[in-house]
Order: sequence, then structure tokens, then C-alpha cells
Amino acid sequence: MQAITIDFNKYVCGNEENGMKADIRLSLKPFITFLTEKIKVEKTAKINFYNYLLEQFSAFPELADPIPAANVNKYNHLFELIYTALSPIINDEREQLWALSKPICPCFYYGTNAFYKVLLDDKKEGLNTDLALPSQKELQNTMLTTLYNMVLQKFYNFSLGTDQHVIKSIVDHKTQLIRYYRLNIDTRFVEITSNTTLPELTLQNVKEYMQDESSNLETLNNLLPSSMFRVEGIAIVTLVDITAEYALESIKNAIISHNQCEVGWSTSSISLALKSLVGSDLIDFGLLPYLKLNNKTLPYFHEGFQSIIIQQAKLNGVDEAEYAELVKSFIANPRRLIFPEIKAEEYTAYPMLKLVADAGIRSYAIFPLYYNAKLIGCLELYTKDSTAFNGNTLSRIESAFPLLTQLYQNIITDFNNEITAIVTDKFTALQSSVEWRFNQAAYNYMASGGWEKNLPIEPIYFKDVHPFYGAIDIRNSSIERNLMIRKDLFAHFEILEITLGNLKSIIPEVLEDDFPRQQSAWDHKGFDEISDREIMKTDDYLQHQLPPYLNILKDIYPEAEKIIDEYFELTRPGGKIFENRDNYENSMQTINRAVNKHLDQFNAQLQQEYPCYFEKFRTDGVEFDIYLGHSIAPDKDFRDDLLADFRLRQLKAIAEITRITADLKPSLAIPMETTQLIFVYEKIIDISFRIDEQRFDVEGSYNIRYQMVKKRIDKAHVKDSTERLTQPGKIAIVYFNSSEADEYITYIHKLQEQQLLTDQVEYLEVEELQGVEGLKALRVEVAIKTD
Repeated sequence: MQAITIDFNKYVCGNEENGMKADIRLSLKPFITFLTEKIKVEKTAKINFYNYLLEQFSAFPELADPIPAANVNKYNHLFELIYTALSPIINDEREQLWALSKPICPCFYYGTNAFYKVLLDDKKEGLNTDLALPSQKELQNTMLTTLYNMVLQKFYNFSLGTDQHVIKSIVDHKTQLIRYYRLNIDTRFVEITSNTTLPELTLQNVKEYMQDESSNLETLNNLLPSSMFRVEGIAIVTLVDITAEYALESIKNAIISHNQCEVGWSTSSISLALKSLVGSDLIDFGLLPYLKLNNKTLPYFHEGFQSIIIQQAKLNGVDEAEYAELVKSFIANPRRLIFPEIKAEEYTAYPMLKLVADAGIRSYAIFPLYYNAKLIGCLELYTKDSTAFNGNTLSRIESAFPLLTQLYQNIITDFNNEITAIVTDKFTALQSSVEWRFNQAAYNYMASGGWEKNLPIEPIYFKDVHPFYGAIDIRNSSIERNLMIRKDLFAHFEILEITLGNLKSIIPEVLEDDFPRQQSAWDHKGFDEISDREIMKTDDYLQHQLPPYLNILKDIYPEAEKIIDEYFELTRPGGKIFENRDNYENSMQTINRAVNKHLDQFNAQLQQEYPCYFEKFRTDGVEFDIYLGHSIAPDKDFRDDLLADFRLRQLKAIAEITRITADLKPSLAIPMETTQLIFVYEKIIDISFRIDEQRFDVEGSYNIRYQMVKKRIDKAHVKDSTERLTQPGKIAIVYFNSSEADEYITYIHKLQEQQLLTDQVEYLEVEELQGVEGLKALRVEVAIKTD
């Protein structure tokens, strides 16, 4: 025990007033009174101890009055008796954080060694520098709150309801981790009196005075000035270490915060909480949730969550298949593995230990974690200082397992949701405009009992919708692709001829007799004349038939190895002989990305205007269908002007895309141009969802005509000519009836006024197609910026 006075008022307020006007005195009289009353009712052997205490206190009759600050140390032996009376006899004083204080004011006079160790520096000459002292305002509010709680409780039988358990955080000198303590204050031995008549107050009229919580103290100070009161007695203060409890609360809060705000995981706070829980900064943790894709567990590093073993495996160049197998084997046979001190003889049974030992780790443990009896991950503990790894460490970490399993489950759920979102967004989707219909069908299926009986589900279809079709195609894409292949093949044969010349000087007889030849392939000077089919055969010969022979040749004639390896290096994928094809693909993808981006923006605008079904198809360019109708959005009014508005928007979007692709041309490795096409179909059609193809298609034999025309007009020519209908820099608008042309002329004029289209408009007839005749077309020129 120690008798050191620590007055926090002086540390916080200095020589300034703390705002408390009440007369507060240190006094043992309330405690003596408490003992006197206890003796009257006590029936056990404790009465002897109480009598002994009163005898000791009676030796100092002056204790009937408050104790002056200068005389406090005179009664240290009495303070020790108070500690003995209030503390369980079997408690270890070295572990109990207990102190005797002046009432209300944080001024401590006597306490346990453990208490002063927390508050004082190592030399006991001043406060611990890591203590977070309150501001003067905070201290004043705390003292006033304590005072008024006592006043209201004693004189009015109600209180402010403020929790007196205050949490204090202090940095531990030894571990440099924050420790958390709950401050409990026992006020049983405090007497409070008023030096004047008190006003009549009830809980109801006090509430009427108080506008909000922030004004409570100000209101009470006006109604009941603190100067009205005299407070005498002692406050018994205890600090309870709740670091473990607080650490678990921190992990729980991280989980709740993520669930509510959908922000990233605060992995640093989780790691710090685990360190605080085990009480050592020397322990580190590896957190590895088992994320599954296609029923296979991934050795996947979620942001901030990783395994030290997998981390070391990657750093040491271990193949992914090996550490994936390590995860797989642990999942097949999950169990606790604890190595207080890693030893070389354990490497045979557990090769993974060498990976961590090489990184300087001396102790290691791994724990499987389960959620609803299902393995969902593992937790690793490791340290470079084996003295930090003991039984207490392992027992403490177990209390975090329930929270960690919830954390892992949330991560797994997030992962699965993210995969679903990506697949839905990038590959196949139930668009929001039609999702309601699928939900309704699913409900009908469930309610009718079809789900239990495995019956066919009802068909999904939308009747009487207006179709829109558009296409942006890369001009002469097939011709351009084959030209690039020819150029690359020519370069390939030039390398091959040099290689064969070098080989001939080493093994001429083998090359003459056994070398596999393809007649058309060797006539590569005439690549421009041979057919596309022969080109494909030649490419297959070079990529698949020739390499196995060269590898055999290399095995038989080691002297040829250098020449053949050089050939393989020069002809590897991504090298010089693929340059033209790669340039072609990159150029085409650049165009398609730009087109898709603009179509996505166009779709978003349409959905705001009126929900519709929008579907894109990837060819050498991009085609798209739009279906608009009241059956798709039955809860919305279908305005008469919607059809015209959608047609104008479609024409404008394709004109803008024409400009975009034209602007890209100078920056492309292979200059490419696009052609643009719109098909106008004035009749309404029905569409249905084809479950086998996972897409919508037209329904009914009559509506098939719309689909048939779409597929045949993209390569159509102008009637009685060899001129293609679609041309770069222009939009071809194909229709059947002159009324449709008149309608589109109106839209064309609007876009000409916006300087998106030029004044050039052509009226054309389309050649007769198989099963289709009478098609006409408008062809308009887009105003391309030349600067």
C-alpha cells in the first residue's frame, strides 16, 4: 500500500478554479457511522472485526470533523483498515487497483501499489505521461454530474441516469499497447447536506426546464447552485482491467460498422484488438477466411487478411499449386497445431514450419474456426520471441473465436456477393426493368407447389412491344484480320528460313530427308493469292505440326539446341510474328470499348425516361436490341410521345458513336472505320425469355420476320449496284414504309440543327434479299470533326 497524494484538479486546472462551488471535505465520519449501524444488525463473527475497527477509530476523536489536507498522512493505518474491511480477504493487493479519494473531486490519498503503478511514472515523481487527462471543461462537467446525481437521489429520489462507470485508456509501458480500465466509484461513505432550503422539484418539472441533454448541468446549476451544498466523506475508487472485454468489443464494432456502412474492413484495428487481448505486442496474427469459387477453396488474399505461411511461400517462389495443396490438406484434416518452439526435427512432418522459421519466427500455432459447425477459416499466431508465447496467450485468444468466426462469415458473404455482382453486371443479368416479372413468376411457382413437385415454371413473355435495332460494325474486319495474319505468316517464314539455313549446315541429311513440308506453306511469297482456308492450314502447320518435330530434332542433335531455342524465342506468342494480329485485336477492342461505354450511357438515359429491355451482342462490332412497351412497365403510364422520343435518342446516340470512332482512328495501330445501321420496324411484336439460351427472343411465326430482316441487312447493297449500304461516317436507316422515312426526316432535321448531322441525305432502295423485298433506306452523313 502507498500513501501518495495525487490531485487531478491541480494537473488539469492548475491555479484556476475548477468551477465547483460546493464545500467538499475529506472525512471518515460517514464511514464510522456506517460501522456503527452495521454492528447493530450484524449477527456473524464479523461483529468482532467491526468492533475492532471502531476501537481503532475511537482513538482519534478529532475524526468527528473533516480531515485537513495537511494531516491526511496521520491516518494512513486507518486507511489500510478501511481497505481491509472493504476488500475480499483472499484478494492479492498487488493485483487490485484500489484507492481512497476525496468525494466528488479526483484527489487520491491512499491506494494499492497496483493503482499507483498505473497512474505514476516509474520513478513515482509525476503522472504517467501516457495518461490522457481530461480538459478543464470535461473535469468540471464530470464533478458537477456526480454532485447533482447525489443531490437529486438524496433529496428528490431521482437522478440524471448517467452511468458512473467511466472507461479510461492507458498505454502499458511494458507492451506499448493500450489497456482499458473501468472506473468504479463507491459513494456509500459520503454525506451531502444543504446549507439552505431547497426548492421543490419533481422529475416532470425538471424535464420541462431542460431543453436538451447538453443543457442539463446548466439548468441544474441555476436551479440548485453547487454552493448550496456541503459534501463530506470518502470515495472508494477501483479500476477494473477490461482490456480483454474492450478488445472483443472493438472486433464486434468493426463487424457492425462494416455491415451498416459497407466500408472496407478495418484490419489494423482488428489486429490491434487481438494484440491487446493476448496482452503482447510481440504476437502477430494471420487471418485466413476460406473463400470458395466453384466449390474450390482459394488461397486468396482478402485485403488485410492473409496467412503468414502463404505469404512466406510466395516470397520464396513456391508455386501456387503447392501452397494451394497445403490449404486443401488442412481443410481435409483440420486440427489445432501448436509449436511453442519450432524445431528442425519437426520439418519432416510439417514442411510449412521451415518457411516461417526461415523468416525468424520461433513460435507458431494454427486454429481452425467454425461457423455453424462448418469450417470457414483458420487463425494463425506467431512470434519471433518464444517467451511471449505461453498458455495464457492461447487461452485468451480463444475468447475471440466466436467473433472471428462471424467476421470470417461476413467476409465470405461479401466475397460471394461481389462475385455474383460481377457476373450479373458483366455477363448475364436480369435487368431491373424486367426483374419484377421473374420475381412474380418465382412467387407463383412457389405458391402453387410447383417447386416441391419440380414442375415446369411458367413462361416469361412481354406482349406488344416496340422493337429497336442498331448495329455498329467495323468495316472490312474479316478482310483486315486475314491481311494481318498474312503479314505475320510472312514474317514467321522469314525467321524459319534463316533457322533452316543454320540447321542445314549442321545436319543437312536429316533436313533433306525427314523435314515435314506442306506444299502451300512453303510458297509463302504468294500468300496474297492463296485462300483463307489455306492460310488457316499454314498457320496450323507452323503452330502445331512443326514445333514437335523441332523438339525431337533438338533431343537427337544437341548441337542444334541453340538454333532451335532461338527460333522458338523469336516465334513465341506475343512476339514479332504476332505483332500485326495483336495490333488488329487491340485496335478492334479499343473501338468496341468506346462503343460499349457510350451504349451503356445511352441505356442509362433510356431507363430514366421509361423502363425498357436493352440487350447488346458482340460481333466484330456491337449490335443492340431495345424493346419498349407498357407490358414491361405496367405500373407506369405509356405516353404517346415515347416511341418518337426513343427513336430520336437512338439516332442521336449512333451519330455520337460515329464521331467517337472517327476520332479514335488516328490513334489506332491499325486504322479502322465503323459503319452504322438502324432498322425501323413499325409493327409491335411479342418477346419471350428462352430458358435454354438465357435471353429474350421474338415470339410467334409472324414476328420472326423482324428477326430475319435484322440478320440479312448488315451486308446488303444498294439496289442495282455493288455499293454497300453501310458506309463509314454515315448512318443507314432501313425501313419498309414511306411514313417511317417522313418521321425520321423530322429527327434528322433536329440533329442537323444541332450540327450532329450534315445536310447530305440520300434516299436509297435496298437490293432484294432472300425472303425480303421492298426495303428502302435513308443514308445520312455524320458531321465529323476534322480538327
